[in-house]
Amino acid sequence: MAERDPESPVALGEGKLTFPCEQCGSALEYSPGSDHLGCNHCGHSQAIQGEKAVLEHDFQDMLQRIARAPATSLGEHTVQCEGCGAQAMMAGQAGRCAFCGGPVVMDVKELGEIVPPESLLPFGIDGKKAREAFQTWVGKLWFAPGDLKRLAQVHGIDGVYLPYWTYDSQTTTRYKGLRGDHYYVTESYTDAQGNRQTRQVQKTRWSPAGGTVEVEFDDVLVCASPTLPRPLIEKLEPWDLDNLRGFDAAYLSGFIAERYRIGLEDGFQIADERMQPRIRSAIRSDIGGDVQQILSMSVRHAEVKCKHVLLPLWISSFRYKEKVYRFIINARTGEVAGERPWSVAKIVLTVLLAAAAIAAIVVLVKSR
Repeated sequence: MAERDPESPVALGEGKLTFPCEQCGSALEYSPGSDHLGCNHCGHSQAIQGEKAVLEHDFQDMLQRIARAPATSLGEHTVQCEGCGAQAMMAGQAGRCAFCGGPVVMDVKELGEIVPPESLLPFGIDGKKAREAFQTWVGKLWFAPGDLKRLAQVHGIDGVYLPYWTYDSQTTTRYKGLRGDHYYVTESYTDAQGNRQTRQVQKTRWSPAGGTVEVEFDDVLVCASPTLPRPLIEKLEPWDLDNLRGFDAAYLSGFIAERYRIGLEDGFQIADERMQPRIRSAIRSDIGGDVQQILSMSVRHAEVKCKHVLLPLWISSFRYKEKVYRFIINARTGEVAGERPWSVAKIVLTVLLAAAAIAAIVVLVKSR
């Protein structure tokens, strides 16, 4: 039998990628907030060797590479949850989905084309702090059911690297629009007592506008997984992308990495949507005046760069009255977001109390 490389990754029973301890051979796990792998068996700490460069690629060159390159992976297989469809890269078999808590996970036979990640942000927050953040979050929820904190039990909390694309672009946008400048005229009117009064009325004078604006974008983030809703995952932003590190599988030790399911080209369409507000803001500023209307705009992208990165989340699902809710934490900043139940009774009671208070104020005013 061939001798195994002592520094090569192996599989844990729950399907997380790990490395063997150089002293006792037990599974090492990455210690969040450090550059070391730790052994829970003998206490040995093993440094992650080397600092790799953060690579960025020309967008069109990368598309061509994807079209002609065979599928690659990190050395482990991919499993897919039959419940939510999440595909995670693991070294072994998983028994529970990190994204929905579903118990059934099946092997994916065909990977298709895949771009391996080349940079990542390591975990900075450990599982203990993640659980504490969950309890704090539950305790601060407005209009939550009274028994939520007592009954909402975390069904395991998993460290997951979520796949992202980042895009840089030099945009040039030609536009046509209208510039509105306010002016005021004096109008006469008769008040309720029959007296003639005057007032200043705002009018708007519109004139055609057009031109070109240039806006530069750097590291526009697009989550490359549809497993979590975009509005939910975007609540974890911003990420400290200045601290990205070149990919090293050792940082994945003890964690799960989800495989991307939104491709590079489709991701750029989402990035383009995320660029629109800044471009529109630049156009409105260029038009000037008091108000603006944008009638048409044509955006041209140049010098487009991209990279595939992994960003760390703590994710859990909790069950309340037979329904599963998801809770996520930015494992760098501690920012939290989650799905939660609402107490209809509390909302109705609050509305009734507010209506009663308004009615009491109206009665008091009239009585005076």
